[in-house]
Amino acid sequence: MAKNLFSEDMAFSVSKFSSFEKGKEYFHDGSVEKIWREGNVYKAIVRGNEMYQISLQFEKEELKYNCSCPYDFGGACKHVVAVILAFASDKKYAKPASADFRKKDEEIKSLLQQSSPGDLKVFLEKTLKRNPDLAEDLKIFLAGPTETPVTVPDYKDRFIKDLNKMDLREMLEMWHREGEDYYDTDSGYGDFVGGDSLDETVSGFISDGQKYEENNNIAEAMKIYQAIYEALDVKQGDLKGDLMDLSDAFDNSKEEVVDSYLSALAKTENKNLRGIGIKYLGQLFIKQSIHEDQLLKGFKNIIIEAQEAENLLEILSKLKKDNLSTAASSLLTFLFQKTDNFPKFEDLSLQNLKKNPELILDLIGYYKKTGRREDIIRKAQEVLALLAKKDNDYDFYPDTYINYKDLEIRIRYFLKDIYSPKTEYPSFIDNLEWIFLLTGSLKEYQELVKSYKDTEEKEKFLQNMKKYFEEKHDLQNIFKVFKFEGKKDEILNLVKMHHETECFPEMISFIQKEFPRECFDEYKKKIDELLKETDVRKYQEAAYHLTRMKRIGLEREFNDFINQIKTTFWRRRRLIEELKENKL
Repeated sequence: MAKNLFSEDMAFSVSKFSSFEKGKEYFHDGSVEKIWREGNVYKAIVRGNEMYQISLQFEKEELKYNCSCPYDFGGACKHVVAVILAFASDKKYAKPASADFRKKDEEIKSLLQQSSPGDLKVFLEKTLKRNPDLAEDLKIFLAGPTETPVTVPDYKDRFIKDLNKMDLREMLEMWHREGEDYYDTDSGYGDFVGGDSLDETVSGFISDGQKYEENNNIAEAMKIYQAIYEALDVKQGDLKGDLMDLSDAFDNSKEEVVDSYLSALAKTENKNLRGIGIKYLGQLFIKQSIHEDQLLKGFKNIIIEAQEAENLLEILSKLKKDNLSTAASSLLTFLFQKTDNFPKFEDLSLQNLKKNPELILDLIGYYKKTGRREDIIRKAQEVLALLAKKDNDYDFYPDTYINYKDLEIRIRYFLKDIYSPKTEYPSFIDNLEWIFLLTGSLKEYQELVKSYKDTEEKEKFLQNMKKYFEEKHDLQNIFKVFKFEGKKDEILNLVKMHHETECFPEMISFIQKEFPRECFDEYKKKIDELLKETDVRKYQEAAYHLTRMKRIGLEREFNDFINQIKTTFWRRRRLIEELKENKL
Protein backbone atom coordinates (compact mmCIF):
# COMPACT_ATOMS: atom_id res chain seq x y z
CA MET A 1 0.00 0.00 0.00
CA ALA A 2 1.18 3.48 -0.75
CA LYS A 3 2.89 5.51 1.94
CA ASN A 4 -0.02 7.95 2.11
CA LEU A 5 -3.40 6.28 2.33
CA PHE A 6 -5.31 9.15 0.74
CA SER A 7 -4.34 11.51 -2.07
CA GLU A 8 -5.78 13.74 -4.76
CA ASP A 9 -4.81 11.11 -7.34
CA MET A 10 -6.95 8.59 -5.49
CA ALA A 11 -9.93 10.98 -5.50
CA PHE A 12 -9.46 11.53 -9.22
CA SER A 13 -9.18 7.80 -9.98
CA VAL A 14 -12.47 6.83 -8.31
CA SER A 15 -14.64 9.64 -9.70
CA LYS A 16 -15.83 11.20 -12.92
CA PHE A 17 -14.30 14.55 -13.85
CA SER A 18 -17.42 16.54 -12.92
CA SER A 19 -17.68 14.89 -9.49
CA PHE A 20 -13.95 15.36 -8.91
CA GLU A 21 -14.13 19.09 -9.63
CA LYS A 22 -17.23 19.60 -7.48
CA GLY A 23 -15.63 17.58 -4.69
CA LYS A 24 -12.56 19.83 -4.76
CA GLU A 25 -14.83 22.85 -4.41
CA TYR A 26 -16.63 21.24 -1.46
CA PHE A 27 -13.32 20.51 0.25
CA HIS A 28 -11.88 24.00 -0.29
CA ASP A 29 -15.16 25.61 0.80
CA GLY A 30 -14.96 23.79 4.13
CA SER A 31 -18.05 21.63 3.55
CA VAL A 32 -16.44 18.61 5.21
CA GLU A 33 -17.75 19.14 8.73
CA LYS A 34 -16.03 16.27 10.50
CA ILE A 35 -13.71 13.35 9.79
CA TRP A 36 -12.83 10.51 12.14
CA ARG A 37 -11.84 6.87 12.22
CA GLU A 38 -13.60 3.88 13.78
CA GLY A 39 -11.31 0.87 13.62
CA ASN A 40 -10.59 0.28 9.93
CA VAL A 41 -13.41 2.51 8.73
CA TYR A 42 -12.88 6.19 7.92
CA LYS A 43 -16.00 8.28 8.41
CA ALA A 44 -17.07 11.83 7.68
CA ILE A 45 -19.96 14.25 7.59
CA VAL A 46 -20.28 16.61 4.64
CA ARG A 47 -22.60 19.60 4.54
CA GLY A 48 -24.60 19.86 1.34
CA ASN A 49 -28.20 20.94 1.33
CA GLU A 50 -28.38 18.42 4.16
CA MET A 51 -25.78 16.52 6.16
CA TYR A 52 -24.41 13.49 4.29
CA GLN A 53 -22.62 10.58 5.94
CA ILE A 54 -19.63 9.05 4.18
CA SER A 55 -17.60 5.94 5.00
CA LEU A 56 -14.34 4.78 3.40
CA GLN A 57 -12.66 1.41 3.89
CA PHE A 58 -9.78 -0.47 2.30
CA GLU A 59 -10.37 -4.07 1.24
CA LYS A 60 -7.23 -5.75 -0.11
CA GLU A 61 -5.80 -2.29 -0.87
CA GLU A 62 -8.90 -1.31 -2.85
CA LEU A 63 -10.92 1.66 -1.61
CA LYS A 64 -14.61 0.97 -0.91
CA TYR A 65 -16.79 4.04 -0.37
CA ASN A 66 -20.36 4.81 0.57
CA CYS A 67 -22.34 8.06 0.81
CA SER A 68 -25.88 8.67 2.02
CA CYS A 69 -26.61 11.06 -0.87
CA PRO A 70 -28.79 9.86 -3.81
CA TYR A 71 -26.00 10.13 -6.43
CA ASP A 72 -26.00 7.09 -8.72
CA PHE A 73 -24.32 8.10 -11.96
CA GLY A 74 -21.10 6.09 -11.86
CA GLY A 75 -17.96 6.56 -9.80
CA ALA A 76 -17.69 8.36 -6.48
CA CYS A 77 -19.90 11.37 -5.75
CA LYS A 78 -18.55 14.85 -4.95
CA HIS A 79 -18.99 14.24 -1.21
CA VAL A 80 -16.70 11.17 -1.29
CA VAL A 81 -14.12 13.16 -3.28
CA ALA A 82 -14.22 15.98 -0.71
CA VAL A 83 -13.75 13.50 2.14
CA ILE A 84 -10.78 11.78 0.46
CA LEU A 85 -9.13 15.19 0.06
CA ALA A 86 -9.89 16.01 3.70
CA PHE A 87 -8.23 12.83 4.93
CA ALA A 88 -5.31 13.42 2.55
CA SER A 89 -4.76 16.86 4.09
CA ASP A 90 -4.61 15.51 7.66
CA LYS A 91 -1.25 13.88 8.48
CA LYS A 92 -2.60 11.71 11.31
CA TYR A 93 -4.55 9.69 8.76
CA ALA A 94 -1.55 9.01 6.54
CA LYS A 95 -1.09 5.46 7.86
CA PRO A 96 -3.50 2.50 7.88
CA ALA A 97 -6.03 2.48 10.70
CA SER A 98 -5.40 -1.10 11.76
CA ALA A 99 -1.85 -0.46 12.98
CA ASP A 100 -2.85 2.61 14.97
CA PHE A 101 -5.95 0.83 16.31
CA ARG A 102 -3.90 -2.15 17.54
CA LYS A 103 -1.40 0.18 19.16
CA LYS A 104 -4.12 1.92 21.19
CA ASP A 105 -5.68 -1.41 22.12
CA GLU A 106 -2.33 -2.70 23.40
CA GLU A 107 -1.81 0.55 25.32
CA ILE A 108 -5.18 0.15 27.10
CA LYS A 109 -4.39 -3.47 28.02
CA SER A 110 -1.01 -2.42 29.38
CA LEU A 111 -2.57 0.33 31.54
CA LEU A 112 -5.13 -2.09 32.97
CA GLN A 113 -2.41 -4.61 33.84
CA GLN A 114 -0.41 -1.91 35.67
CA SER A 115 -3.43 -0.73 37.70
CA SER A 116 -4.64 -2.24 40.97
CA PRO A 117 -8.39 -2.89 41.62
CA GLY A 118 -8.35 0.00 44.09
CA ASP A 119 -6.88 2.39 41.56
CA LEU A 120 -9.43 1.37 38.96
CA LYS A 121 -12.29 1.85 41.45
CA VAL A 122 -11.13 5.39 42.30
CA PHE A 123 -10.70 6.24 38.62
CA LEU A 124 -14.16 4.85 37.81
CA GLU A 125 -15.76 6.88 40.61
CA LYS A 126 -14.17 10.11 39.37
CA THR A 127 -15.17 9.34 35.79
CA LEU A 128 -18.81 8.67 36.78
CA LYS A 129 -19.01 11.92 38.74
CA ARG A 130 -17.75 13.86 35.71
CA ASN A 131 -20.08 11.91 33.37
CA PRO A 132 -23.24 10.89 35.30
CA ASP A 133 -24.80 9.47 32.12
CA LEU A 134 -22.21 6.67 32.23
CA ALA A 135 -23.83 5.36 35.43
CA GLU A 136 -26.61 3.80 33.34
CA ASP A 137 -23.98 2.11 31.16
CA LEU A 138 -22.30 0.70 34.27
CA LYS A 139 -25.66 -0.53 35.56
CA ILE A 140 -26.28 -2.37 32.29
CA PHE A 141 -22.76 -3.82 32.34
CA LEU A 142 -23.11 -5.11 35.90
CA ALA A 143 -26.49 -6.68 35.15
CA GLY A 144 -24.88 -8.76 32.42
CA PRO A 145 -27.24 -11.05 30.44
CA THR A 146 -29.99 -10.99 33.10
CA GLU A 147 -33.30 -9.70 31.75
CA THR A 148 -34.91 -6.82 33.70
CA PRO A 149 -38.58 -6.87 34.90
CA VAL A 150 -39.38 -3.93 32.57
CA THR A 151 -41.94 -5.03 29.97
CA VAL A 152 -42.46 -4.07 26.33
CA PRO A 153 -45.53 -1.93 27.27
CA ASP A 154 -43.41 -0.14 29.92
CA TYR A 155 -40.72 0.74 27.38
CA LYS A 156 -43.37 1.64 24.81
CA ASP A 157 -45.05 4.15 27.17
CA ARG A 158 -41.68 5.78 27.88
CA PHE A 159 -40.84 6.11 24.18
CA ILE A 160 -44.29 7.49 23.33
CA LYS A 161 -43.86 10.17 25.99
CA ASP A 162 -40.54 11.18 24.45
CA LEU A 163 -42.04 11.21 20.95
CA ASN A 164 -44.90 13.40 22.21
CA LYS A 165 -42.36 16.02 23.24
CA MET A 166 -41.28 16.49 19.63
CA ASP A 167 -42.60 19.45 17.65
CA LEU A 168 -44.22 17.76 14.64
CA ARG A 169 -44.59 21.07 12.79
CA GLU A 170 -40.88 21.71 13.10
CA MET A 171 -40.17 18.13 12.12
CA LEU A 172 -42.39 18.53 9.05
CA GLU A 173 -40.44 21.61 7.97
CA MET A 174 -37.18 19.69 8.34
CA TRP A 175 -38.61 16.78 6.35
CA HIS A 176 -39.75 19.07 3.52
CA ARG A 177 -36.33 20.68 3.46
CA GLU A 178 -34.62 17.30 3.14
CA GLY A 179 -37.10 16.24 0.47
CA GLU A 180 -36.27 19.26 -1.69
CA ASP A 181 -32.57 18.45 -1.65
CA TYR A 182 -31.93 16.10 -4.53
CA TYR A 183 -28.17 16.11 -4.72
CA ASP A 184 -27.57 19.41 -6.49
CA THR A 185 -30.76 21.41 -6.03
CA ASP A 186 -30.87 24.35 -3.65
CA SER A 187 -33.26 24.21 -0.73
CA GLY A 188 -35.53 27.03 0.30
CA TYR A 189 -34.78 26.19 3.93
CA GLY A 190 -31.04 26.61 3.78
CA ASP A 191 -30.85 28.76 6.91
CA PHE A 192 -33.37 26.75 8.93
CA VAL A 193 -32.05 25.29 12.19
CA GLY A 194 -34.42 22.85 13.88
CA GLY A 195 -34.37 20.70 16.97
CA ASP A 196 -33.70 16.99 17.07
CA SER A 197 -34.98 15.14 14.02
CA LEU A 198 -37.00 11.95 14.31
CA ASP A 199 -33.94 10.04 13.11
CA GLU A 200 -31.80 11.44 15.94
CA THR A 201 -34.48 10.73 18.55
CA VAL A 202 -34.97 7.14 17.41
CA SER A 203 -31.19 6.61 17.26
CA GLY A 204 -31.12 7.60 20.93
CA PHE A 205 -33.76 4.98 21.72
CA ILE A 206 -31.89 2.33 19.72
CA SER A 207 -28.63 3.06 21.57
CA ASP A 208 -30.36 1.83 24.77
CA GLY A 209 -30.90 -1.55 23.15
CA GLN A 210 -27.38 -1.65 21.74
CA LYS A 211 -25.92 -1.20 25.22
CA TYR A 212 -27.74 -4.34 26.36
CA GLU A 213 -26.58 -6.17 23.23
CA GLU A 214 -22.97 -5.32 24.06
CA ASN A 215 -23.46 -7.07 27.41
CA ASN A 216 -25.06 -10.12 25.78
CA ASN A 217 -28.53 -9.26 27.11
CA ILE A 218 -30.31 -9.95 23.83
CA ALA A 219 -33.71 -10.46 25.48
CA GLU A 220 -33.71 -6.92 26.88
CA ALA A 221 -32.54 -5.46 23.57
CA MET A 222 -35.33 -7.24 21.69
CA LYS A 223 -37.94 -5.86 24.12
CA ILE A 224 -36.60 -2.35 23.61
CA TYR A 225 -36.59 -2.62 19.81
CA GLN A 226 -40.14 -4.01 19.77
CA ALA A 227 -41.28 -1.18 22.06
CA ILE A 228 -39.65 1.47 19.85
CA TYR A 229 -41.36 0.04 16.78
CA GLU A 230 -44.77 -0.05 18.45
CA ALA A 231 -44.36 3.47 19.83
CA LEU A 232 -43.52 4.76 16.34
CA ASP A 233 -46.49 2.86 14.92
CA VAL A 234 -48.86 4.48 17.42
CA LYS A 235 -47.47 7.97 16.79
CA GLN A 236 -47.60 7.46 13.01
CA GLY A 237 -51.26 6.41 13.31
CA ASP A 238 -52.05 9.73 15.00
CA LEU A 239 -50.80 11.82 12.07
CA LYS A 240 -53.52 13.97 10.52
CA GLY A 241 -53.82 16.51 7.69
CA ASP A 242 -50.56 17.82 6.26
CA LEU A 243 -48.67 16.01 9.04
CA MET A 244 -49.35 12.85 7.05
CA ASP A 245 -46.34 13.93 4.98
CA LEU A 246 -44.25 12.72 7.91
CA SER A 247 -45.40 9.15 7.33
CA ASP A 248 -42.36 8.40 5.15
CA ALA A 249 -40.05 9.66 7.90
CA PHE A 250 -41.72 7.30 10.36
CA ASP A 251 -41.43 4.42 7.89
CA ASN A 252 -37.69 5.09 7.55
CA SER A 253 -37.25 5.05 11.32
CA LYS A 254 -39.28 1.85 11.65
CA GLU A 255 -37.04 0.19 9.06
CA GLU A 256 -34.01 1.14 11.15
CA VAL A 257 -35.62 -0.43 14.22
CA VAL A 258 -36.42 -3.64 12.32
CA ASP A 259 -32.77 -3.84 11.24
CA SER A 260 -31.73 -3.54 14.89
CA TYR A 261 -34.19 -6.27 15.93
CA LEU A 262 -32.92 -8.59 13.18
CA SER A 263 -29.31 -7.93 14.14
CA ALA A 264 -29.98 -8.71 17.80
CA LEU A 265 -31.92 -11.88 16.98
CA ALA A 266 -29.10 -13.15 14.77
CA LYS A 267 -26.69 -12.95 17.72
CA THR A 268 -28.52 -15.34 20.05
CA GLU A 269 -28.55 -19.14 20.09
CA ASN A 270 -31.25 -19.24 22.79
CA LYS A 271 -34.08 -21.30 21.19
CA ASN A 272 -36.79 -19.65 23.27
CA LEU A 273 -35.64 -16.15 22.31
CA ARG A 274 -35.28 -17.15 18.66
CA GLY A 275 -38.82 -18.54 18.70
CA ILE A 276 -40.21 -15.32 20.19
CA GLY A 277 -38.33 -13.18 17.70
CA ILE A 278 -39.25 -15.23 14.64
CA LYS A 279 -42.93 -15.24 15.65
CA TYR A 280 -42.97 -11.46 16.16
CA LEU A 281 -41.22 -10.78 12.85
CA GLY A 282 -43.47 -13.26 11.03
CA GLN A 283 -46.54 -11.40 12.25
CA LEU A 284 -44.90 -8.13 11.19
CA PHE A 285 -44.30 -9.60 7.71
CA ILE A 286 -48.04 -10.21 7.32
CA LYS A 287 -49.19 -6.86 8.75
CA GLN A 288 -46.59 -4.43 7.37
CA SER A 289 -45.85 -4.84 3.66
CA ILE A 290 -43.23 -2.06 3.74
CA HIS A 291 -40.86 -4.42 5.61
CA GLU A 292 -41.33 -7.50 3.40
CA ASP A 293 -38.06 -7.29 1.48
CA GLN A 294 -36.16 -6.27 4.61
CA LEU A 295 -37.59 -9.19 6.60
CA LEU A 296 -37.02 -11.62 3.73
CA LYS A 297 -33.28 -10.90 3.84
CA GLY A 298 -33.32 -11.09 7.63
CA PHE A 299 -35.09 -14.46 7.76
CA LYS A 300 -32.67 -15.94 5.22
CA ASN A 301 -29.85 -14.94 7.55
CA ILE A 302 -31.54 -16.08 10.76
CA ILE A 303 -33.50 -19.28 9.98
CA ILE A 304 -31.16 -22.23 10.38
CA GLU A 305 -33.12 -25.20 11.72
CA ALA A 306 -35.98 -26.91 9.89
CA GLN A 307 -38.24 -26.57 12.93
CA GLU A 308 -37.83 -22.78 12.89
CA ALA A 309 -38.82 -22.80 9.23
CA GLU A 310 -41.87 -24.96 10.05
CA ASN A 311 -42.93 -22.56 12.81
CA LEU A 312 -42.63 -19.57 10.49
CA LEU A 313 -44.57 -21.37 7.75
CA GLU A 314 -47.40 -21.89 10.22
CA ILE A 315 -47.47 -18.16 11.01
CA LEU A 316 -47.41 -17.29 7.30
CA SER A 317 -50.23 -19.72 6.50
CA LYS A 318 -52.59 -16.70 6.59
CA LEU A 319 -51.04 -15.34 3.39
CA LYS A 320 -53.23 -15.65 0.28
CA LYS A 321 -51.35 -18.12 -1.92
CA ASP A 322 -53.13 -16.96 -5.10
CA ASN A 323 -51.85 -13.38 -4.83
CA LEU A 324 -48.40 -13.48 -3.26
CA SER A 325 -46.06 -10.52 -3.37
CA THR A 326 -42.58 -11.13 -4.77
CA ALA A 327 -41.04 -11.08 -1.28
CA ALA A 328 -43.69 -13.48 0.07
CA SER A 329 -43.15 -16.03 -2.72
CA SER A 330 -39.38 -15.79 -2.19
CA LEU A 331 -39.76 -16.35 1.55
CA LEU A 332 -42.15 -19.28 1.23
CA THR A 333 -40.01 -21.08 -1.36
CA PHE A 334 -36.98 -20.54 0.90
CA LEU A 335 -38.85 -22.06 3.87
CA PHE A 336 -40.10 -25.04 1.83
CA GLN A 337 -36.49 -25.77 0.88
CA LYS A 338 -35.44 -25.54 4.53
CA THR A 339 -38.09 -28.11 5.45
CA ASP A 340 -37.24 -30.37 2.46
CA ASN A 341 -40.76 -29.95 1.09
CA PHE A 342 -39.59 -29.84 -2.51
CA PRO A 343 -42.93 -30.65 -4.19
CA LYS A 344 -44.45 -27.50 -2.64
CA PHE A 345 -41.25 -25.56 -3.37
CA GLU A 346 -41.41 -26.46 -7.07
CA ASP A 347 -45.15 -25.83 -7.42
CA LEU A 348 -44.96 -22.43 -5.73
CA SER A 349 -41.91 -21.43 -7.79
CA LEU A 350 -43.58 -22.32 -11.09
CA GLN A 351 -46.81 -20.52 -10.11
CA ASN A 352 -44.98 -17.27 -9.29
CA LEU A 353 -42.14 -17.32 -11.84
CA LYS A 354 -43.58 -14.62 -14.11
CA LYS A 355 -44.25 -12.21 -11.25
CA ASN A 356 -41.04 -13.09 -9.42
CA PRO A 357 -38.42 -14.25 -11.97
CA GLU A 358 -35.73 -14.41 -9.27
CA LEU A 359 -37.27 -17.72 -8.18
CA ILE A 360 -35.60 -19.29 -11.21
CA LEU A 361 -32.21 -19.38 -9.48
CA ASP A 362 -33.21 -21.75 -6.67
CA LEU A 363 -35.46 -23.69 -9.04
CA ILE A 364 -32.71 -24.51 -11.56
CA GLY A 365 -30.38 -25.24 -8.64
CA TYR A 366 -32.90 -27.82 -7.46
CA TYR A 367 -33.20 -29.23 -10.98
CA LYS A 368 -29.42 -29.58 -11.17
CA LYS A 369 -29.31 -31.54 -7.89
CA THR A 370 -32.03 -33.87 -9.14
CA GLY A 371 -30.48 -34.35 -12.59
CA ARG A 372 -33.23 -32.58 -14.56
CA ARG A 373 -31.00 -31.00 -17.21
CA GLU A 374 -33.73 -30.43 -19.82
CA ASP A 375 -35.89 -28.65 -17.24
CA ILE A 376 -32.97 -26.37 -16.38
CA ILE A 377 -32.53 -25.25 -19.99
CA ARG A 378 -36.27 -24.99 -20.71
CA LYS A 379 -37.14 -22.90 -17.66
CA ALA A 380 -33.98 -20.76 -17.84
CA GLN A 381 -34.75 -19.91 -21.49
CA GLU A 382 -38.35 -19.03 -20.59
CA VAL A 383 -37.16 -16.54 -17.96
CA LEU A 384 -34.46 -15.12 -20.24
CA ALA A 385 -37.12 -14.51 -22.88
CA LEU A 386 -39.22 -12.77 -20.23
CA LEU A 387 -36.30 -10.57 -19.17
CA ALA A 388 -35.56 -9.65 -22.80
CA LYS A 389 -38.95 -7.92 -22.97
CA LYS A 390 -38.13 -5.63 -20.03
CA ASP A 391 -37.45 -2.02 -20.96
CA ASN A 392 -35.15 -1.36 -17.99
CA ASP A 393 -32.32 -3.19 -16.27
CA TYR A 394 -34.29 -3.15 -13.02
CA ASP A 395 -37.75 -2.64 -11.61
CA PHE A 396 -39.45 -1.70 -8.36
CA TYR A 397 -42.40 -3.58 -7.00
CA PRO A 398 -44.45 -2.36 -4.01
CA ASP A 399 -42.43 -4.61 -1.71
CA THR A 400 -39.12 -5.30 -3.39
CA TYR A 401 -36.55 -4.37 -6.04
CA ILE A 402 -35.45 -6.68 -8.85
CA ASN A 403 -32.30 -6.08 -10.86
CA TYR A 404 -33.06 -7.81 -14.15
CA LYS A 405 -29.55 -7.39 -15.50
CA ASP A 406 -27.98 -8.99 -12.44
CA LEU A 407 -30.54 -11.80 -12.60
CA GLU A 408 -29.77 -12.50 -16.26
CA ILE A 409 -26.04 -12.60 -15.51
CA ARG A 410 -26.60 -15.14 -12.73
CA ILE A 411 -28.79 -17.32 -14.94
CA ARG A 412 -26.26 -17.24 -17.77
CA TYR A 413 -23.37 -18.09 -15.42
CA PHE A 414 -25.42 -21.10 -14.34
CA LEU A 415 -26.04 -22.13 -17.96
CA LYS A 416 -22.33 -21.77 -18.68
CA ASP A 417 -21.76 -25.09 -16.89
CA ILE A 418 -24.84 -26.71 -18.42
CA TYR A 419 -24.42 -26.18 -22.17
CA SER A 420 -22.06 -28.55 -23.97
CA PRO A 421 -19.55 -26.76 -26.28
CA LYS A 422 -19.52 -29.87 -28.50
CA THR A 423 -23.20 -30.78 -28.87
CA GLU A 424 -24.77 -27.35 -28.16
CA TYR A 425 -22.14 -25.04 -29.63
CA PRO A 426 -24.50 -22.23 -30.88
CA SER A 427 -26.26 -21.98 -27.50
CA PHE A 428 -22.94 -22.29 -25.65
CA ILE A 429 -21.33 -19.45 -27.65
CA ASP A 430 -24.42 -17.22 -27.55
CA ASN A 431 -24.49 -17.57 -23.77
CA LEU A 432 -20.78 -16.67 -23.45
CA GLU A 433 -21.26 -13.63 -25.69
CA TRP A 434 -24.13 -12.37 -23.55
CA ILE A 435 -22.14 -12.91 -20.36
CA PHE A 436 -19.47 -10.55 -21.67
CA LEU A 437 -21.98 -7.99 -22.99
CA LEU A 438 -23.73 -7.93 -19.62
CA THR A 439 -20.64 -7.91 -17.39
CA GLY A 440 -18.06 -6.12 -19.56
CA SER A 441 -15.48 -8.41 -17.96
CA LEU A 442 -12.28 -8.75 -19.95
CA LYS A 443 -11.77 -12.17 -18.38
CA GLU A 444 -15.08 -13.31 -19.87
CA TYR A 445 -14.10 -11.86 -23.25
CA GLN A 446 -10.82 -13.79 -23.20
CA GLU A 447 -12.70 -17.00 -22.43
CA LEU A 448 -15.14 -16.28 -25.25
CA VAL A 449 -12.35 -15.71 -27.78
CA LYS A 450 -10.74 -19.03 -26.87
CA SER A 451 -14.06 -20.80 -27.44
CA TYR A 452 -14.62 -19.57 -31.02
CA LYS A 453 -13.97 -22.07 -33.80
CA ASP A 454 -12.66 -19.46 -36.23
CA THR A 455 -11.63 -15.79 -36.43
CA GLU A 456 -14.62 -14.93 -38.63
CA GLU A 457 -16.96 -15.56 -35.69
CA LYS A 458 -14.81 -13.38 -33.50
CA GLU A 459 -14.74 -10.45 -35.97
CA LYS A 460 -18.49 -10.65 -36.44
CA PHE A 461 -18.99 -10.48 -32.68
CA LEU A 462 -16.62 -7.50 -32.38
CA GLN A 463 -18.81 -5.51 -34.75
CA ASN A 464 -21.98 -6.53 -32.90
CA MET A 465 -20.29 -5.73 -29.59
CA LYS A 466 -19.32 -2.26 -30.82
CA LYS A 467 -22.87 -1.53 -31.94
CA TYR A 468 -24.34 -2.87 -28.67
CA PHE A 469 -22.17 -0.72 -26.39
CA GLU A 470 -22.43 2.38 -28.58
CA GLU A 471 -26.22 2.22 -28.27
CA LYS A 472 -25.78 2.08 -24.51
CA HIS A 473 -23.21 4.92 -24.59
CA ASP A 474 -20.70 2.58 -22.97
CA LEU A 475 -17.47 3.33 -24.82
CA GLN A 476 -15.31 2.08 -21.96
CA ASN A 477 -16.06 -1.58 -22.73
CA ILE A 478 -15.39 -1.13 -26.45
CA PHE A 479 -12.08 0.56 -25.66
CA LYS A 480 -11.22 -2.23 -23.22
CA VAL A 481 -11.63 -4.91 -25.90
CA PHE A 482 -9.96 -2.97 -28.71
CA LYS A 483 -7.05 -2.19 -26.39
CA PHE A 484 -6.70 -5.89 -25.55
CA GLU A 485 -6.80 -6.76 -29.26
CA GLY A 486 -4.38 -3.95 -30.15
CA LYS A 487 -6.89 -2.44 -32.60
CA LYS A 488 -5.49 1.09 -32.55
CA ASP A 489 -7.15 2.08 -35.83
CA GLU A 490 -10.52 1.20 -34.32
CA ILE A 491 -9.69 3.20 -31.19
CA LEU A 492 -8.78 6.22 -33.31
CA ASN A 493 -12.21 5.99 -34.94
CA LEU A 494 -13.80 5.93 -31.48
CA VAL A 495 -11.81 9.04 -30.52
CA LYS A 496 -13.02 10.87 -33.65
CA MET A 497 -16.65 9.87 -33.12
CA HIS A 498 -16.99 10.24 -29.36
CA HIS A 499 -15.34 13.35 -27.92
CA GLU A 500 -17.81 13.36 -25.02
CA THR A 501 -16.94 9.95 -23.57
CA GLU A 502 -15.28 9.71 -20.14
CA CYS A 503 -12.49 7.49 -21.48
CA PHE A 504 -11.50 9.97 -24.23
CA PRO A 505 -8.16 10.89 -22.54
CA GLU A 506 -7.30 7.22 -21.89
CA MET A 507 -7.99 6.26 -25.50
CA ILE A 508 -5.74 9.04 -26.80
CA SER A 509 -3.02 8.11 -24.35
CA PHE A 510 -3.03 4.56 -25.74
CA ILE A 511 -2.69 5.55 -29.42
CA GLN A 512 -0.88 8.92 -29.37
CA LYS A 513 2.53 7.45 -30.29
CA GLU A 514 1.13 5.95 -33.48
CA PHE A 515 -1.21 8.84 -34.34
CA PRO A 516 0.23 12.02 -32.74
CA ARG A 517 -1.17 14.44 -35.32
CA GLU A 518 -4.65 12.89 -35.35
CA CYS A 519 -4.80 12.80 -31.53
CA PHE A 520 -3.66 16.41 -31.30
CA ASP A 521 -6.37 17.48 -33.75
CA GLU A 522 -9.10 15.60 -31.87
CA TYR A 523 -8.02 17.17 -28.57
CA LYS A 524 -8.12 20.55 -30.27
CA LYS A 525 -11.71 19.95 -31.44
CA LYS A 526 -12.76 18.86 -27.97
CA ILE A 527 -11.17 21.90 -26.27
CA ASP A 528 -12.58 24.29 -28.88
CA GLU A 529 -16.02 22.88 -28.11
CA LEU A 530 -15.51 23.37 -24.36
CA LEU A 531 -14.50 27.01 -24.88
CA LYS A 532 -17.16 27.76 -27.49
CA GLU A 533 -19.37 29.43 -24.90
CA THR A 534 -18.38 31.55 -21.91
CA ASP A 535 -18.90 28.98 -19.18
CA VAL A 536 -16.48 29.17 -16.25
CA ARG A 537 -17.56 25.69 -15.13
CA LYS A 538 -15.79 24.22 -18.16
CA TYR A 539 -12.47 26.00 -17.73
CA GLN A 540 -11.01 23.43 -15.32
CA GLU A 541 -11.92 20.61 -17.68
CA ALA A 542 -10.36 22.47 -20.60
CA ALA A 543 -7.14 22.95 -18.60
CA TYR A 544 -7.15 19.26 -17.70
CA HIS A 545 -7.36 18.24 -21.36
CA LEU A 546 -4.73 20.79 -22.36
CA THR A 547 -2.35 19.22 -19.84
CA ARG A 548 -2.98 15.79 -21.40
CA MET A 549 -2.68 17.26 -24.90
CA LYS A 550 0.77 18.61 -24.04
CA ARG A 551 1.99 15.04 -23.43
CA ILE A 552 1.47 14.13 -27.10
CA GLY A 553 4.75 15.87 -27.82
CA LEU A 554 3.95 18.28 -30.65
CA GLU A 555 5.56 21.16 -28.77
CA ARG A 556 5.43 23.85 -31.46
CA GLU A 557 1.83 23.09 -32.41
CA PHE A 558 0.85 22.98 -28.74
CA ASN A 559 2.45 26.36 -27.97
CA ASP A 560 0.72 27.88 -30.99
CA PHE A 561 -2.61 26.54 -29.77
CA ILE A 562 -2.09 27.86 -26.23
CA ASN A 563 -1.17 31.30 -27.59
CA GLN A 564 -4.23 31.21 -29.81
CA ILE A 565 -6.45 30.51 -26.76
CA LYS A 566 -4.84 33.29 -24.74
CA THR A 567 -5.18 35.76 -27.62
CA THR A 568 -8.76 34.83 -28.46
CA PHE A 569 -10.05 34.64 -24.90
CA TRP A 570 -7.90 37.23 -23.16
CA ARG A 571 -11.04 38.79 -21.62
CA ARG A 572 -11.92 35.54 -19.82
CA ARG A 573 -10.02 36.20 -16.59
CA ARG A 574 -10.97 32.89 -14.94
CA LEU A 575 -9.76 30.92 -17.95
CA ILE A 576 -6.39 32.73 -18.04
CA GLU A 577 -5.98 32.14 -14.29
CA GLU A 578 -6.74 28.44 -14.78
CA LEU A 579 -4.08 28.19 -17.47
CA LYS A 580 -1.53 29.86 -15.19
CA GLU A 581 -2.36 27.52 -12.29
CA ASN A 582 -1.73 24.54 -14.55
CA LYS A 583 1.51 26.12 -15.92
CA LEU A 584 0.14 26.25 -19.46
